Amino acid sequence: MIGGINLRDDILIKIYQNPEYLEYLRYHPKWYQYLDQNPENFSIFEQVVKKELKRTSYDKIERLKKHVNFANALIKYLSK
Repeated sequence: MIGGINLRDDILIKIYQNPEYLEYLRYHPKWYQYLDQNPENFSIFEQVVKKELKRTSYDKIERLKKHVNFANALIKYLSK
């Protein structure tokens, strides 16, 4: 029980296995209530965390693109 909230054991296990989930919950405690009311909100919670912490596939591709562009610019600069 967390402050009057009884999360299901499987949800708690998933949360404690991922430090990013714990960090997100520290700053957004309202999610404890959402997950307690409906444990099926966990998939929505996961999507929100990934989007907020920029962990989606799109974000990973964008970071890779920035690194490639930087490497190309560096190569062009050094080859002059």
